[in-house]
Amino acid sequence: TAVRHPPKIRAVALVHQEGALTLVALVGLAIGERGVVEALASRGDLLDALLGGSATGAGCVAVIWLLRNAPALKVLESWQREVVSEWTTTDAVAVALVSGIAEEALLRAFLQPVIGLVPAAVLFAVLHLVPDRRLWSWPVFALACGLVLGLLFDRFGYPAAAAAHVIINLVALLRLRRPSSE
Repeated sequence: TAVRHPPKIRAVALVHQEGALTLVALVGLAIGERGVVEALASRGDLLDALLGGSATGAGCVAVIWLLRNAPALKVLESWQREVVSEWTTTDAVAVALVSGIAEEALLRAFLQPVIGLVPAAVLFAVLHLVPDRRLWSWPVFALACGLVLGLLFDRFGYPAAAAAHVIINLVALLRLRRPSSE
C-alpha cells in the first residue's frame, strides 16, 4: 500500500518553528542554575568537541547509507523526498543548521541535564513521529540518534551534539533534494 502524500512544508515554516524551540531553550537555560553560556559550552577543548561531533555525524550518515535499501527506509525516503521536493539548496542548508542548533539546545543542553539521557532521547523520537504508521522507522531512527547525540553531549558538550545533528540533517536534506536513483 502506498503512503499517502505528505503536505508540502515550506522551509521557512520549519525555520520559524525551530526558532521558537531555540527561544524556549534559551529562556530555560537563562533561568537555570548553569546559565546559557555554561550550558552551551564544550566540555574541554572546543576543537575536540567539534571534531568529535563531526565524526559522530559522519558515522550516523554512514549507518543511514548502509541501511538505505531497507524497505521501511525506502518508504520513509519517498515520503521525505516529497516533503522537500520544492526546497532550494539554501532552504535545505537553513533547515539543517537551524534545526540541529535549536533541537540540541532544547533537548540536550536544557532538558537532558534535568530529565536524563533516555527521556530526552524518547522526547526527540516523539518529535519525529509522523502521521502514517508505515513511517515508523523515522522515530525509531531518531531514538537511536537521540541516544548517540545525548552520549556525545555528555562527553563533549553542546557544540559536539549540535555539529553532529547539523551534519546528519544537512547530508540527509541535500540527498533528499537530488533526483531519486529509482
